[in-house]
Amino acid sequence: MLRDFGYKVVSHWFTAIFVAYVALWSIQYFLIFPLEAQAMGQTAALVSMIYLPHAVRVLAAWMIGPKSIFALLPASFVTYLALYDGTGTPGLSDFAAPVIGALCAPVTLELMRIVKINVYPQEVGIISWRTLVFAGFLSSILNSFFQTLALDGKFPIEATFDILTRFVVGDVAGLVVVLFLLVGMMKLVRGKSNV
Repeated sequence: MLRDFGYKVVSHWFTAIFVAYVALWSIQYFLIFPLEAQAMGQTAALVSMIYLPHAVRVLAAWMIGPKSIFALLPASFVTYLALYDGTGTPGLSDFAAPVIGALCAPVTLELMRIVKINVYPQEVGIISWRTLVFAGFLSSILNSFFQTLALDGKFPIEATFDILTRFVVGDVAGLVVVLFLLVGMMKLVRGKSNV
């Protein structure tokens, strides 16, 4: 039932995911990154302490399932190419970052389903927020590990643990912030509809 509700609300799921991802990435790039760069310096350019687009990855994979990849991949490439400076020929590692980011949440949710931890919406309509955040945490671990491998050589080797930690913290913090905003908006809408 809840899954059907999601399909009815987002009948054009591809566009909704794509727009949400690009919108949150824009907020990330034009607002959060500059603030972090002022506060933390150069490493903020590689990894954010609050990465909002991870929430779109997790929520899209949760609502739509594995086919969310078809919207997450193009959105991830568009945002990646928006930053590409055009100098030199892009290598395989340049394309790895957007692919890893797009695949981390759908792959994690499917792996969890395989081991009998079903995060997907159920018929009863009760959302396990803890399980959803846990799925976001696991997908962030996958993302951080493979992104760090892809970014090899772009930061000093002694900064590897710091970069891994910041990937996880940033992804999970971004997910939690967006979930709080969504829950707050849902309460606001429900409150106004009861009036």
